Amino acid sequence: MKQKVGRDGLADRDIAHILHIHWSTVGNLRRQFGLKKPHPFFRHFERRYGPGAVKRFKAIIEDPSTSLADVGRSFGFTRETARQIYQKIYGFPYTEAYRQKLLRRRSKADSLKLSSSRVLIHLKTVKEKLTTMGLDPTVVVQGNSHLLVTNNNLRVAVFYNAKLRQTGTKKYFAVKALHKQKQGCDVFILTYLDKGVRGYYIIPNRYMPRKGTTIAISADDTNGKYTRFKDAWHLLGTR
Repeated sequence: MKQKVGRDGLADRDIAHILHIHWSTVGNLRRQFGLKKPHPFFRHFERRYGPGAVKRFKAIIEDPSTSLADVGRSFGFTRETARQIYQKIYGFPYTEAYRQKLLRRRSKADSLKLSSSRVLIHLKTVKEKLTTMGLDPTVVVQGNSHLLVTNNNLRVAVFYNAKLRQTGTKKYFAVKALHKQKQGCDVFILTYLDKGVRGYYIIPNRYMPRKGTTIAISADDTNGKYTRFKDAWHLLGTR
């Protein structure tokens, strides 16, 4: 009873239908347990997004590795809408919950040693760059990959290319298929070394194709599709 009212936000009639009892009996039991009647919003949300929508919303947003943007992508609405819905469901702003998530992420990240291995050096370099920008990134381990989560709630996937492709005088950064990564991040940062000089491309999720691509990085390439994203660090300051 407490679970159905307090966690799932079901109305008396909905619970009565599940338990095969009269709705007035549910009302009496709810009052005995000291449970308030759920806000009508719960019923409206379930009607629009299907049975169990509130439970699904909570399951996604209470995962320490997820964000409001993840909830929005799952339900098909904006990050701001997810923020408003969070407050209606929980009765308080998302700010404190987000702060707690950051603490848990940092606790997990503390166990991750950014060693001198080639796989993690590029991640450490980008992390230091974001720190100087005041974005206070934390490392989140996701399966076999790593993400940087900034204090403005951006999820950043970092890719390093140890060997650039070269055709004639032009060099290219090859990006493999990104089916899974595109579901879990907001921005891609591509980093590479060319003649000892480190370069960066900061590319928002929507501009990265799922099937992967090659990006021309030659110094004389001024008309390439991705040229505008070279050193575009300012894009990390916006949602």
